Amino acid sequence: MKKILLVALLFSSVIATGQKIKSQVTYRILQTANTLLEAQQLDAAEEYYKTGLKRAKADFDYYCQALAYQGMGTLYAKLAQKDKAIECYKNAISIYRAQKQMVIASVVENLLKSVQGIGDLYAGIEVGARGIKMSVIDVKLSQDREFDYTLIMDTSINTDAASLSYQSEKETTDAIAVYWGIIKNRLKISPKHVYIVISSGLKQELDKYNKIEYFAKVIRPKDLDTVIKVRWINAQEESELSLLGIVPQKHRYTTDQLDVGSGNTKGGYFNVVKNFIPVTFPVGTKSFQRLLESKTNKDDLNDYVKEAEKIWKDSLYSVVSGYFTDKIDFKQRDILYLSGGIVWSITSLTYPQRVNDNYVELKQNDITAFRNNLINNYDKITQPDYSLVVDYKIAEAAKKNIAQVLKTYDRKAMIAGTIWLDELIKEVNTIKPDKKIIFPKYAYMGWISGYLIKKVTRQYTGFFK
Repeated sequence: MKKILLVALLFSSVIATGQKIKSQVTYRILQTANTLLEAQQLDAAEEYYKTGLKRAKADFDYYCQALAYQGMGTLYAKLAQKDKAIECYKNAISIYRAQKQMVIASVVENLLKSVQGIGDLYAGIEVGARGIKMSVIDVKLSQDREFDYTLIMDTSINTDAASLSYQSEKETTDAIAVYWGIIKNRLKISPKHVYIVISSGLKQELDKYNKIEYFAKVIRPKDLDTVIKVRWINAQEESELSLLGIVPQKHRYTTDQLDVGSGNTKGGYFNVVKNFIPVTFPVGTKSFQRLLESKTNKDDLNDYVKEAEKIWKDSLYSVVSGYFTDKIDFKQRDILYLSGGIVWSITSLTYPQRVNDNYVELKQNDITAFRNNLINNYDKITQPDYSLVVDYKIAEAAKKNIAQVLKTYDRKAMIAGTIWLDELIKEVNTIKPDKKIIFPKYAYMGWISGYLIKKVTRQYTGFFK
């Protein structure tokens, strides 16, 4: 993350005021080197760093030595001179530690890991109303100082936690215990890198009976490390964490995010002062499907579709359009990150050749066309032409992915979700019809990514209050 590099420079400057710098001339040379580095004047920066380091060694100025090594490490990383970068970063860390500057040493350690290609494993266990899901990701700081996330493991165990019975509590505890065994014994992940979170949907059910604290306590396995806390989040927190985890940093404060779940649709955006503004609707794919089936003959598809369109026109349209009257910023943004099971279905069946892409761009017309094909040409839309996928491995991955889609959603579920989504996005796009819509493949692990981003941010802030 670029912020880490900036934090390193900030700490270097601020800490310097508390150090006994033996030569202001040397310090100014190194500050000039930093400026040249930021300006991409690499040859000149190297000359200034070497000059500053030579002077610092002659004066036994340890802080300036560390600063010079740190800067040279970043310089050589930019020049793809890995061995030199590693050597310089290690020298800087050693000196910072000897000077008891542990925070800046920690920052530089992250820069060192970036060059070495070393990541940290994190595990997130999400306790949901219908199952326990574990995601394990490898987090690495890339050469351009952005965090890269690689999914190592993604698995789930079906439970019925929402029933709030003794049996469901035991099943949940047992599932967490199984995951903890994998995390501790097989993956050797530090307990400090493990998060257990009760989802907002399950929390909503537990809150009806004032049982959230009881539930968090009773599902905790006996041998779970005491460092690990069982936490819970509400819908707004989940939305904010998802946005932080899903949306790349460069778009984070200028874009929208929505997730169409089974029971609701939630997301949000950051306003001009970086406060998170939630956007939530109590409609999702499954909840809309249940509503339609309660009002129609389940064997009559035409009646089902007409009822969906009628509900939108008679009630949902006014709810959605009214909701956005004080959230015009959401409509005015250029980019929308759109996730959820129904979006996954549309993307998978419309662009099977993009199955391995982390981000897939969709158009409003893609959603509308998919809606029409679900109703009028279901066999065609669910049996795409794989001959258009040149790479055999990609074709096989696409087939497997689409089989999972069709196993997860039947025709009526997809129709319900797509009609809701199509009409919702049309309303969102009334101001900017050419809004770029992006499906993030790993959106389902967005909350843990958001946790990590907050963790890193807080690690290096608040020291000067």
